Amino acid sequence: MTFLFFKKQRERLIFILFLAVFGLFFLKGIPMAEEIKPGIVITRDNCGKYLSELKRMLPPGMHDWCMEIGLKKGFITMPIVEPHYFPEWPRLIKATENGRGKCKIGPNNDLLGWESGYPFPDPQTALELAWDVYPEISRANSPDDLSLSNYWYYYSKDKQEKKLSMYLQRKKYMGRTIPPMPSMPEAKKTGVLSKESIVIREPFDVKGFIQMRIRYWKIDKLDDVYSYIPVMRRLRRLTGNDLCDPMLGSDSVFDDYEVWRQKLNPKMTFRIIDKGDFLVPSIYTEHPPRDSFIKGPCFQHNWEIKPLVVLEIKLNDPDYPYSKRVIYIDKKGGFKIYWGDQYDQKGRLWRANGGAALCEEVSRDQGPVRQFYGWIYLNCLTRHFSTMDFYPSWEILDSAKAFTVKGLMKMAR
Repeated sequence: MTFLFFKKQRERLIFILFLAVFGLFFLKGIPMAEEIKPGIVITRDNCGKYLSELKRMLPPGMHDWCMEIGLKKGFITMPIVEPHYFPEWPRLIKATENGRGKCKIGPNNDLLGWESGYPFPDPQTALELAWDVYPEISRANSPDDLSLSNYWYYYSKDKQEKKLSMYLQRKKYMGRTIPPMPSMPEAKKTGVLSKESIVIREPFDVKGFIQMRIRYWKIDKLDDVYSYIPVMRRLRRLTGNDLCDPMLGSDSVFDDYEVWRQKLNPKMTFRIIDKGDFLVPSIYTEHPPRDSFIKGPCFQHNWEIKPLVVLEIKLNDPDYPYSKRVIYIDKKGGFKIYWGDQYDQKGRLWRANGGAALCEEVSRDQGPVRQFYGWIYLNCLTRHFSTMDFYPSWEILDSAKAFTVKGLMKMAR
């Protein structure tokens, strides 16, 4: 019995040694993934060396766009640079500190006690983090008053189908850090959270199209939406439920603006599913020239490695188009959302969107202002997507011109 025991042990040892030697020879012929770090430039020719790292450091939707459209077809390269941060605006810091400890979560996921600033400077739960990054509250992606012109490109795979020119204006009525603070007088009376308008300037078949949207603080109060349709020469009031209908045939839907505009509601559940280093667009201080920035259906810009928190929002509503959202947040950079992936009711990655090439500019009245130069909306199932490049201005908006049909009609002409 002792002899048989040692014989089996010897055979087992020989088999293990054989596997080890075979593994060394086998792995020798397989190129190991190289580390992505500042100083390297990922291109179509060398991206094969970074495939596993790119898959780990990019959200699924962004990876699909960068790899399959951008890198592999040679539209872009990915220069990796040192990460850098800009300080928060003092008024925003002051508003946040003044509200520290005053905010709490209500029984229906609602936010209580908030006036201005980030409601939870040190979020302890996923729901508190969700309120910090909610675009109607956060100032990480847009300021109190925003006006910008942009071009809007529609693509099927890498072929351009259409180009629109648009002018957008938006004013936040609550939580303001510029006068009047902390809220506009109208907000106190009517509960208006924000107003937004767009005017299409070209092409001719949709020139003069206008849409104005008024959003309210109450979860159960629908948006007021008005549109002027030039082909009909009629003003129409639309339903406030059209939050997931694509805008003018694009891949952009209102609930996905700024990654996530859907109102928080009692059905939602939240959890942090990941933390780690991710690749994100760099911060610039001036707008890159259009001919160097726009590369076919992609944006050419630098990339940085930054620690992000990945927040999963389960919607738990079979009547809503999405089953969940997964958003990528930079807590260190002022609760900024860089990207979001949206999954359909079957669990498939359906839509994704996020910003490209962030800018940090000093406005006349709003201090340091952050705004993306470009934005991408993807339909991951149809391989159709829409890109936007922005040219912001930092004027204080006149509500009589920006958020009345009469004022917008004059602008459209």
